[in-house]
Amino acid sequence: MSSGLFLARRDDLAPYLSDVHFEFRENVHKFLEKHADPDYIRACDEEKRFPAELVRAVAEQGWFAVNLPEEHGGVGGVLDMVAMLEIIGYHSVALARYWNMNVNMVGGALARFASPAIKQAVLPALAEGKTFFAFALSENGSGSDAANLTTTARREGDDFIVNGTKMWITGALQADYILTACRTGRGATPHDGISLLLIPAKTPGIAIVPIDMLGGHAIRTCEVNLVDVRVPATQLVGDEGAGWKRVMTVLAKERVALGAMCVGAAQAAFDLARSYAMERNQFGRPITAFQAVSHKLVDMQTRIDASRLLVYRAARLLADGKPCSAEASQAKCFASDSYMQVAVDGVQIMGANGYCSEFAMQRHFRESKLFQIFGGTNEIQRNIIARDILA
Repeated sequence: MSSGLFLARRDDLAPYLSDVHFEFRENVHKFLEKHADPDYIRACDEEKRFPAELVRAVAEQGWFAVNLPEEHGGVGGVLDMVAMLEIIGYHSVALARYWNMNVNMVGGALARFASPAIKQAVLPALAEGKTFFAFALSENGSGSDAANLTTTARREGDDFIVNGTKMWITGALQADYILTACRTGRGATPHDGISLLLIPAKTPGIAIVPIDMLGGHAIRTCEVNLVDVRVPATQLVGDEGAGWKRVMTVLAKERVALGAMCVGAAQAAFDLARSYAMERNQFGRPITAFQAVSHKLVDMQTRIDASRLLVYRAARLLADGKPCSAEASQAKCFASDSYMQVAVDGVQIMGANGYCSEFAMQRHFRESKLFQIFGGTNEIQRNIIARDILA
């Protein structure tokens, strides 16, 4: 029943997607079947190697332009993005994370809040896959409590002087620019006085150090140290001191995208477990003949289908410009929890093979945990949802 092509043409998504969307998803699936070979994805993970060839191939297809403004070389909208990310996540959740960081998060923030000069300088290049970004928000002492960041940007003439350390920064090694949240002042709350600066990654005083993590090896997570980094004030994104509201806008969009890639990756993990279970014989019959296995597979697919519908509900609201903070958090929270559970159950179904590096299931097991943490922990997501349903 399940396959990448089945995923691309799901009838239950007809209320959300048009025939053009479905055709796009099929094209993405067929392209990635060729260019995101499982052996290549495994090698990038094991060698902690950035999938440069795959990123280049995707850029040549024009997919780094999806959901960017048309005047800067962009095409499509939110539903195109979600439809695409689900398929990319199915083939390579690392590629999906990298795309999301560049286009949805930083590209989306710049498109909405940056000056015309910044937009013209970087967005067309992003759409062509020639310029890449990272987003530096988190710090060691301000993960979930992101507003309590301590990185400072002190005004000195026409420049800002930036000092601080950012942690858990995705894709910083490949970034040409780092969108950095800094404290430029103080106000009545920790949210006041935060500003966003688009800092060229090769600016003197910046040191980028990769961090060894349990998963996410192909797109390294980094520590970014900034010591007396001089940044022209023209690189300010949005109004000085009003960066927190901008950050919140970025994070709300990210949650929908993360949900989509979790759905795709979870579907890939399920398909792997299902195929294995149908071929694996024990006691003279396929292990799918045992209720303990078949019921587990049923629960896995049901979780994925429920996650998918939550994601597309939130995506539709976002595309229509309607409030969807709680719905976006529900999508991210449930989809990432489901991806984790599907991976755990997949390892159990495959037994020792599921724990073996030869099979992709162990990578899903490691990658899925990351999605319960980054983009706002699922505990924080539940806080956001609770504020809405208990108001």
